[in-house]
Amino acid sequence: MTGWICQHCRSIVWRRTGAPGSCPKCGLSKFEPVADRPASPSRRGAPIPHEPGPSGPTMPAPPADLQLRRFSVLPEAAPAPRRERRRAKRVRPKEPVHVRLSWGPPLPILDISAVGLLVELTRLVKPGTRCEVELARSGHTVRLRGEVVRSSVASGTGSDTGLQYRTAVQFLATPPTLFTLVPELSEEA
Repeated sequence: MTGWICQHCRSIVWRRTGAPGSCPKCGLSKFEPVADRPASPSRRGAPIPHEPGPSGPTMPAPPADLQLRRFSVLPEAAPAPRRERRRAKRVRPKEPVHVRLSWGPPLPILDISAVGLLVELTRLVKPGTRCEVELARSGHTVRLRGEVVRSSVASGTGSDTGLQYRTAVQFLATPPTLFTLVPELSEEA
């Protein structure tokens, strides 16, 4: 069986007729061919003889300037910094306000504030997903950008999976036209 040895880290890739695109260990792409795999070491990780000759496989000796690196165990990664949550008074609009997120049909809003809104979707949307938000009420429309900050199961009445997901979207910027579209926001402020 033919193999290829990485010129950098000396790892061997077996069962290849041509050189691999990159080394699975170090990622570099310089390889030398290696003769057939020896028959004696039967398990993986067993040492492969380096002596050249007709009795064993020929494998190039590592270069003299090759330094072995010690790897140290890194301490546990620090938890991700908590995102700043902007707080604002939430209101339930007296007159229905419909929202259209960039991936779906118009939906009624459960509640809205100056910094975000809450809707129910029939599919789960991962937090951190950015979207276009279009708010519509009695012929007026406001478009802005938002980011999903929370999505959780609300009930078991969805269409495809049988679940509804309550999804919170935070606005990336609050335009003043939002207060004219939803006057209840300025009344509560």
